[in-house]
Amino acid sequence: MSEGGTPLGPLDALARRLLDDVRRKAGIRHDRPLERKLARILAAMPLPVLEEWVGQIERAPADSPDWLSLIENLTIHETYFFRDLPHHAHLRGHLLPRLIADRRAARTLRLWSAGCATGEEAYSLAIVTLEALADAGEARRTGHGLETDWDVQVLGTDLSRIAVRQAANACYGGEGLGPFREMPDGYDGWFVPLGSEAPLHRRVRADARRIVHFVRHNLMDADLPDGAPEGGFDLVSCRNVMIYFDDDSRDCALDLLTAAVAPGGWLVLGTTDRLGEDGRFERHRGDRALAYRRREAAP
Repeated sequence: MSEGGTPLGPLDALARRLLDDVRRKAGIRHDRPLERKLARILAAMPLPVLEEWVGQIERAPADSPDWLSLIENLTIHETYFFRDLPHHAHLRGHLLPRLIADRRAARTLRLWSAGCATGEEAYSLAIVTLEALADAGEARRTGHGLETDWDVQVLGTDLSRIAVRQAANACYGGEGLGPFREMPDGYDGWFVPLGSEAPLHRRVRADARRIVHFVRHNLMDADLPDGAPEGGFDLVSCRNVMIYFDDDSRDCALDLLTAAVAPGGWLVLGTTDRLGEDGRFERHRGDRALAYRRREAAP
């Protein structure tokens, strides 16, 4: 039945089953644009073939090629470098300096960019972190980029295999409102033009690329992604992702993200996300930036 009580047609009923499966496995809630997009995909199949395919998708695990192909057709990986400039300014000017001071003895930083789509979010985090190390006198500028004796690792994850492959390639470009639409002053040098064969494309500079690693991961999984440090991350960033989740899925993702933060580390969320009452974390607000610091473990 539809929300108004009208019986669903065969195609609509199959679409609803798929949307329920997408919500269950990926946390993505139903909305009209998603329904219309799915209807366009389903309309190309004869009904008997479609019924069999829907059953196969429902039985498939969330990491199966068939199910991932469906989710990759439904989701949009729209992002760009340094999305929300006040957030990145707050990271560089306030949050990261505190984290660097706290981790100075160990000289290691482990950061996770969750739901990073095609990688712009993860690379932005890596670049801002290296710049913050330079600001703190812990990195020096050379002809080969920023050099530091700190061990810095950024893990970027996304549900989509295609997005992860594109992120690892680190090449971006295009006309109009492309991935460089909000480039802050002084950051252009982090991107190297590819030359005459691809004049509209640039590649992330090598010193940022070498500290970023990408793997596929579903925020509905019970386990942390491959490459997660044993003691937790110093900073976990998940922005512009949970706006697509329903309440139960958001709670599931937050449980995973908060568990991934090391004592004294930080959880950074988007402007529309909130962490509920959690005695392990204290809230810090900046200009259009929201972060939660995990309290140190009790002695």
